[in-house]
Amino acid sequence: MKMRFGNRRNEEKASQSLTLSTMRVGCLVDYDLKTWEVTGFGTFDYQGEETVEWELRSEGAVHFLERSDDEGEIYWSFTREIGIDELEGDIAAIIRAEGEPPEKVSFAGQTYTSEGSETGLYRENGEGQGEEFVTWSFAGAEDRVLYINHWDPGELSVYVGSYVDEYQFTDILPENSEGG
Repeated sequence: MKMRFGNRRNEEKASQSLTLSTMRVGCLVDYDLKTWEVTGFGTFDYQGEETVEWELRSEGAVHFLERSDDEGEIYWSFTREIGIDELEGDIAAIIRAEGEPPEKVSFAGQTYTSEGSETGLYRENGEGQGEEFVTWSFAGAEDRVLYINHWDPGELSVYVGSYVDEYQFTDILPENSEGG
């Protein structure tokens, strides 16, 4: 019995020490009145500056929580993937013809303005050689964000969401350790 109590105490300590930045695959976290499970993890390396991204799932929805550090200032974004064809206009054709998207793009009636582009490497689970990409960042009203990523060979992915605050995520629990 004594040993079992000690294990429970260790599990409680592990749970208390988890933060948004230290979540692992299998962890649970509450956000926006839903419990989300961490189902994936990756890093983006922008010439030595790294951001971290967690894939979160809840009730069939998949979102991405990204943590970036801009000279000591931490930023969080919470996005979901949409199809490039959901943007107004033929943005894919513009990128193929001009090598980059226009300065303004629109999605669901909201206009997003370019904030720049970066090249980088994506590493699933933070490991390996990485996959090269170019990302274009766009800002909308009320902390809305939109990213267009161009992967080789010519694959485009689009993510839309908003900046969020760390305090909005609560009750971070470790991966399920039940089993006996």
